[in-house]
Amino acid sequence: MSLKRYLDAEALEQLASLFSDAAGTDVSILSADGTVVGGAHRPAAGKDAPAPATAARQADANISVDGRIIGSVLMADATDARAVRMLGLMRDVLARLCLQGGQIRDRVEELAAGYRLTEFFTGRTDLKEVHQLVAETMVKVTGADACSIRVLNEDHTELITMAAYGLSDEYLAKGPILLADSRIDQEVLATGQNVVIADERTDARVLYPAEARREGIVSALCAPMAYKGGIEGVIRVYTRRRHDFEWFETNLIRAVASQAASAIVNARLYAEALRAERMRRHLRNAAEVQRRMIPPNPPQIAGLQIGAVYVPCFELGGDFYDFIELPNGNLGVAVADVVGKGIRASLLMASARSALRAHAAHVYELSRVLSAVNEHMWRGSLVGDFLTAFYGVLDMPNRRLTYCCAGHEPAMLVRDGQVELLAGGGGVLGMDPDMRYTHEVRDLKTGDVLVMCTDGVPEAINFRDEALGRRRVQSALLAACGRDESAEGIAQHLLWETRRFAGLQARFDDLTLVAIKVQ
Repeated sequence: MSLKRYLDAEALEQLASLFSDAAGTDVSILSADGTVVGGAHRPAAGKDAPAPATAARQADANISVDGRIIGSVLMADATDARAVRMLGLMRDVLARLCLQGGQIRDRVEELAAGYRLTEFFTGRTDLKEVHQLVAETMVKVTGADACSIRVLNEDHTELITMAAYGLSDEYLAKGPILLADSRIDQEVLATGQNVVIADERTDARVLYPAEARREGIVSALCAPMAYKGGIEGVIRVYTRRRHDFEWFETNLIRAVASQAASAIVNARLYAEALRAERMRRHLRNAAEVQRRMIPPNPPQIAGLQIGAVYVPCFELGGDFYDFIELPNGNLGVAVADVVGKGIRASLLMASARSALRAHAAHVYELSRVLSAVNEHMWRGSLVGDFLTAFYGVLDMPNRRLTYCCAGHEPAMLVRDGQVELLAGGGGVLGMDPDMRYTHEVRDLKTGDVLVMCTDGVPEAINFRDEALGRRRVQSALLAACGRDESAEGIAQHLLWETRRFAGLQARFDDLTLVAIKVQ
């Protein structure tokens, strides 16, 4: 140790000058290695070095801090009793000044280290790197011998060691830290305060005292890693000597622990944001695949105008519509609504669409087609997975519609300013394997308009929590038909009326519309 550790040379020289004036004799201040760092009298090295008698007087004026000699005060003439007393006073004053200066310097270094730690934390996103950095920095800032970072698991039953510094692998592998067994960690988490362990070798609260003795651990301080009212884990700082953690040390450790918790939470949030972004990319890709299952443009069929609208509530939806080209100039038209929303509904939608297309291509009777789809959905899905569907076949050479409504919103047939609901045929698909389906037949006339939709249209909700309802839907449909709108115009008009009614209210259901006008 040296005086230079506590006070700079200029300050020491000024002190020596003041003491020289007070003592009436020349005074020099020497560092522990014998270097003159201040004073009115400056002995040179070699032949001008202090005489043995002076050295003896110098030894009587050693400056000690915490039992360590860090320098000495040398007086040119210490024979006068007043000067001797002054020498002792000077020694004590310098010792106190050095002690205070050293403490201030330590605090400044600790605060600077804390600032650097904060600055470093802000640019780190790797959670493992942050954990290890916290452990290493805590040891360097506090002057301790070791540190461990332990974080609560998901169900808050165990503290998992995430990083350590200055501890052996054997000690780290000593066993699990179950919260139910660790009284010290229970106290930290319950109170949110630091807990000091004076001696781990004898403290009854210590979970692994024998392992602590083998590791050479004596004292420890446990600090909560608190962030926004929650505790993420516990930091333990260890010393291999008995150590009384002073007020500034405990507060510094607590402050760094809070910074560490903030950094760890931010790193975790960043990692979660990356995972969420990856999931969003997957959803966008899945949504793109699903969009391709929806016909981008209605087919061009002689004698028909066809318009369609598909607006999913989320990126992935459970509604679909489809047009299936059948033999003899027939066209299959399907509108379906799978229970639920999101990924699960989209997978069920794809399965139902594939089953409908497969069976429609090989089975002539429409009711048997839906029976086959019903059995397929029942066998290939869980309880509670089902869909509703309206499926019709347009026979344009004979101008005839054959249809079946399987638990779905009835289709609307507009003729001569009147609306007929095309309902009936059977229950939902996928609930009962023994469900039987029947079909109905309607002859078509020029000017007839057929509209099929999912329940996202009549069940649209406005800010008064009122549903649009079938009556308003039929009124909007009649208004569009009265203006002799095209099929596409009719579909867009119904979409506009639905949105106008709902306003800014969030949509909670997919919306699908198909309008067909007979020419």
